[in-house]
Amino acid sequence: MERPRIPLDEAQRLAALHATNLLGSGSEESFDRITRTAARLLDVPIALVSLIDRDRQWFKSRTGMVASETPRDISFCGHAILADEPLVVPDASRDARFEDNPLVTGSPHLRFYAGVQLYSIDRKKIGTLCVIDRRPREIGPAELDALRDLARTVEQLIYSRQLAMAAQSLSEELRAERASHGAHGAAAGTAGQLEWLVAHDVLTGLPNRQEMVRAIQASIARCREHGRPALVACLNIDRFKRFNELLGHRVADEILVNIARSVQALLREGDLLARSGSDEFLILLHARSDHPEPERALERIMAVANRAIPAPGGEIALTFSIGTALMPKDGDDADALLNNAVTAMRYAKKQGRGEIQPYSSTLRTETSRRLTLESHLRRALAQDELFVEYQPKVDLRSGGLAGFEALVRWRHPEFGVIPPDEFIPIAEETGLIVPISDWVLGTAVAQLGEWRAASLDVAPVAVNLSARQFLQSDVIASVTTLLEASGVPPELLELELTESVSMADPERSVVVMRGLGDLGVTLSIDDFGTGYSSFGYLKRLPLDKLKIDKSFVQDMGHSAESLAIVQAIVAMAHRLQLSVIAEGGETAEQVAALRKADCDQLQGYYYSRPLSAAACTDFILARAQAPAA
Repeated sequence: MERPRIPLDEAQRLAALHATNLLGSGSEESFDRITRTAARLLDVPIALVSLIDRDRQWFKSRTGMVASETPRDISFCGHAILADEPLVVPDASRDARFEDNPLVTGSPHLRFYAGVQLYSIDRKKIGTLCVIDRRPREIGPAELDALRDLARTVEQLIYSRQLAMAAQSLSEELRAERASHGAHGAAAGTAGQLEWLVAHDVLTGLPNRQEMVRAIQASIARCREHGRPALVACLNIDRFKRFNELLGHRVADEILVNIARSVQALLREGDLLARSGSDEFLILLHARSDHPEPERALERIMAVANRAIPAPGGEIALTFSIGTALMPKDGDDADALLNNAVTAMRYAKKQGRGEIQPYSSTLRTETSRRLTLESHLRRALAQDELFVEYQPKVDLRSGGLAGFEALVRWRHPEFGVIPPDEFIPIAEETGLIVPISDWVLGTAVAQLGEWRAASLDVAPVAVNLSARQFLQSDVIASVTTLLEASGVPPELLELELTESVSMADPERSVVVMRGLGDLGVTLSIDDFGTGYSSFGYLKRLPLDKLKIDKSFVQDMGHSAESLAIVQAIVAMAHRLQLSVIAEGGETAEQVAALRKADCDQLQGYYYSRPLSAAACTDFILARAQAPAA
């Protein structure tokens, strides 16, 4: 076992750690919420906020772990604070540093570890936010990004806690000073400094959220008196973590300061700009006689804020997603206006970023519905609310049945059938996509077994694999077990991957795909043309099929460009010995164009909508006798 080294700045690091006053402190929901979220998002049993003291690691927050501390000598986090990049250990039992570590050989039987360093306010590494699994696994770039984001949230909690403690301590000293000598001289200066620190963001010098709340409340009072409207806006920088990753925290901080200065220069007297988070600003704009609509001022700000930032290898487009709330129409108190502006901002980001979205009651209804669906989705599997339909795929040459795609559906007891494009993103964000995807896979294989038992001429069934299911679970073992238990030949199972899944971790993707191919199952790339793949990249992957995204198919009739793209995709795919499936064909004109392009199969409403398992029996029998069509 390799014991972690002592950092060169150990004395300063320990001083920074003890300055937080976290060691030995009680449980706090704000920290515990983060470890629960980390465990849920990354689908692991254990998540910790670990602080590295002189001879121990102590857990400020722990999800799934009974012990509150361990010796520093055996801590993985002790190794993590020695580096600048996250420490990832896919399988500790095969890592010379940890294979005989007591945390590996004994409880908690640690196999997988990923830890992101936590920095003090003076940039000393005081610990980590880490996730642990009892089985070996990998972590993809998106998951590591999520862990980084959560670690930054932990740091903000620590900074806020320190500032609050310092403010309280200094305030008590000032009260004592005033009681004995009066608020004069140094005491008065210190009081002013304290007041400024509590009300402002240290990096940009802008007022903070609390100051914005006070300003909005005062503006509401003036609005009631004079009847002039005002606008509250929430500005969120799109994909700001890219700037941190590509340019580093120092440059990213400089960008934030420059944004603050350029936007501040556009404000008029009485307006206010505040910083409320790492990548978020708030603006209060008042109507003026020359510009009675404050929205016009926001459009000018948007034009200045959006810019190109120099980066290694080129430039990065800096854009904002902005949500607005108008007083008094959208709220009569500061919290309501700010919450509504944030709701509108999140909707703008969801719609594609770089947009201004005014608040409406419809957005609040959608947000409320989403929260309800997120809560209810957790029970959907247990209460048999999910079901699978099967959409046929037809051979464009023979007109015979070429296969089905298994499509998950949710029959909600209150809202009826929820479309997949509404609940699948929720499942992906909450980590529920893994058990749902596993259930769909198991259901589809079982259905194949039932059709074979009924002596039907069974065609292959395709099942979509989620990113987490593909890259972070032992999908090869799962598929093997399902096929063996059902007796279904592997060639009857087709597994579909999106381009983004295969690109997320190309090296692991190739290994997993080869393992699945060795089982005899068919592999295909879904929605080709909407992601990042090139035919040069596809050459590296052991694929059998390629599915053209429906957006190209549905545009073929009135877009020469889409028709040319489809023809080129089919031709290139055939050169790579890949079969081609077109998705979304609905008209005879589209079918004729696909046949002319020599496309192999079609999955679309022209032949059939998704069917229940029972209806598929009739379709199988009918297509077995169908002439070419």
